Amino acid sequence: MFHRLAFPLIFFLAPRLLPKVIPFARLVWRLTFDKRVSIFLRALIPLSVIYVISPIDLIKDRLPYGIGRFDDLIILGLAILFLTKLAPPHIVDEHMGRAPESNRPEDKNPDKVVDGSSRLIDDE
Repeated sequence: MFHRLAFPLIFFLAPRLLPKVIPFARLVWRLTFDKRVSIFLRALIPLSVIYVISPIDLIKDRLPYGIGRFDDLIILGLAILFLTKLAPPHIVDEHMGRAPESNRPEDKNPDKVVDGSSRLIDDE
């Protein structure tokens, strides 16, 4: 019964989710191995994967309705969230391929900038 619903759902959602999931997974991978990110943030992902694999859990996996599996997913999700949100923004932008934001006034509001030229006149 489950496979009758799961396969069409996967084929329906895969083209919509994969273009977003693959770059995000690539970002997490690159941030995990980037030396400019704090070692504490980089250690979150391997530690959470070890927690998911290990038989020691906060909530036992044998509870009904899969409740015991949720704590593994929550720990992994929080580790990914902390890594991506607490990493330096310029490093995240670099790995995502985004251009860095500029503080130049002509980039923020070009209507308020006056173009001109100047020359130095020596009074001596």
